[in-house]
Amino acid sequence: MSPARFVDADDGVRLHVELEPAVGSTAAPRPTLVLCHGYTLDRRCWTSQRRALSQAGYPVVVWDQRGHGRSGTGEASSYSIDQLGRDLAAVVEEVVPAGPVVLVGHSMGGMAIMAMAGQGHHDVLARVVAVAFLDSSAGDLHRVDWGLGALVGGWVNRHGPTVTAGLAPHQRRVRAAFARYPWLVTPVVAASSFGSRVSPEVARLTARMMLDTDFTVTAEFAPTLTAHDQRGAVSALAHLPALVMVGDRDVLTPPDHSDDLARSLPLATHVVVSRAGHIMMLEHPELVNDRLLAWCRSVEDPPKWRAVNAGVPQRAVDLRPGRGRAALTTGRPT
Repeated sequence: MSPARFVDADDGVRLHVELEPAVGSTAAPRPTLVLCHGYTLDRRCWTSQRRALSQAGYPVVVWDQRGHGRSGTGEASSYSIDQLGRDLAAVVEEVVPAGPVVLVGHSMGGMAIMAMAGQGHHDVLARVVAVAFLDSSAGDLHRVDWGLGALVGGWVNRHGPTVTAGLAPHQRRVRAAFARYPWLVTPVVAASSFGSRVSPEVARLTARMMLDTDFTVTAEFAPTLTAHDQRGAVSALAHLPALVMVGDRDVLTPPDHSDDLARSLPLATHVVVSRAGHIMMLEHPELVNDRLLAWCRSVEDPPKWRAVNAGVPQRAVDLRPGRGRAALTTGRPT
């Protein structure tokens, strides 16, 4: 089992952190990868990636954001993207006190990276050598319709948090019902999370993470997501090699959000995964692992990487006909 510890945030909330040491040795120490999960998920969503990356010789840190997984809860006012940025800085400062760092964020985890960059945290940012954003967004999430159309999607955006908060006192019963009748929940979760058929085990894990997140926390975070605008903060990362990945069937942070991110990051590699939804690291874990590893290796020599790629953000579309391996095509983001 990976070593686990708690890091105290600036308001005293205890953040659960796990460290996956690198397997074997390399000629030179490799950067530590800090993986930041998304809204209503937890560290378990990175199970495949943490294993693949550590086996390839990279130390890996995963952590539960406040109110998620095994981390503690805070005041209602603390459930904000800005606070997540400060939490991330605290995790890096305490758990990775020295050496180069690569930050990888999925969805809300990517937003935490943006917030941290916008806040300064110069001692941390000075050691960040690259950033990756999976199915994330720098803003305008209030326009997202969840794939339900403007009318229904707008209703969900306006009233979803109230409905979720109303269910909070009954959360134990909801979890019990899921345990007994998983077919009641998993189809809904799969429709919003994935763009292709996944195994029952993956669907159940995803549903468990969502149902294990306190519904009150889920409701409190919703307004900060719809108000989220870190487009100014992204400029603080413009000098770094970046990987921007998105599923072409993502209905929560649609591909145009990643298009905008890639345009804002001059050293970005842009990857669009076909037949993939919002939680691609669970839906297509081997593909995500391959792309992350290839990208990490490419940025271990930043001066050389910058000389080759400066000013030419790439768009790579992973095509998955049948069960064959991905074929790649490249070109500028459109």
